[in-house]
Amino acid sequence: STMVKEEDVPLFEFFARFELTNCCASIITNLLLVYLIIYRSSKEIGAYRYLLLAFVLNDINFPIVHFLTLPVATSYGDAFVMFSHGILTSRVSICLYACIFSQTMPLLAHLFVYRLIATKWPRHLIFYTGKHCFLMLTISVAFESSLWFLNCYFNYGPDQETTEYVQEFFDTEFSGEEPQFIGALYYSTEGEFRMRAFLATMGFNTIMSICMSVIVICSYLIFAHFRSSHVVWSGKTKKMQQHLFYTLVIQMIIPMIFVYLPCAGTINLPMLGFRLNIFPNAVSASLTFFPLIDAFIIMFG
Repeated sequence: STMVKEEDVPLFEFFARFELTNCCASIITNLLLVYLIIYRSSKEIGAYRYLLLAFVLNDINFPIVHFLTLPVATSYGDAFVMFSHGILTSRVSICLYACIFSQTMPLLAHLFVYRLIATKWPRHLIFYTGKHCFLMLTISVAFESSLWFLNCYFNYGPDQETTEYVQEFFDTEFSGEEPQFIGALYYSTEGEFRMRAFLATMGFNTIMSICMSVIVICSYLIFAHFRSSHVVWSGKTKKMQQHLFYTLVIQMIIPMIFVYLPCAGTINLPMLGFRLNIFPNAVSASLTFFPLIDAFIIMFG
């Protein structure tokens, strides 16, 4: 029951319905996928099922938290703003949502590392027991999420200047509401560049860049291995390895298109001087699309 301005209500409600529909469909589809991975997946994929299972569980967790928070992520002039208007509306809840949304990248990086080892050094796959996978994923994702949450909460925590700057946005679009928000104001009213906001955003960009670098390096080494004349594989093995790799590449492209590019644009463009006033819940709606699409990619793959 948001107080969005009257002329924007139909579009806002359309995106809200789109979000809720995708959240429900994502949870149902990914629960089915959990069943398929545990009980119906081929024995040939081995311990890869543990990593896939973690990825799918994240794709269930993400829409649940999205449903509870119903985030609004938008740019406004020289600022980026993000807040909740769902059941959970605190600053902690929007930071929690932000760090859960970020977890897809380290999980994808793990999938690519596994695929590289399975392709190039298969004898080392004995390391990937259920216990090792659980510890490795839990520690790395918890570490990445903690950095993300702390950077959100403290470095995107609004100061007085940011609050005053975005007040007009709240008065115009969400009159009557005073949500707890996180955000970054990149330029002061005098036009001075604000280093705190820049460093906070670069912190997120660095985490994403590290994960992306792992994915690109692994992809290059896998592709080079496929083309190597020294590799002696049976036709069936080579076909399966290529099939799993190409499925994984598509699995990565979907969150890049629907999650990370829209979010990176919303957060970074104001810093680069592009004053775009993005419709409040357009980006949030696009985020709900990827767990559903990824589920179908994994299922058919």
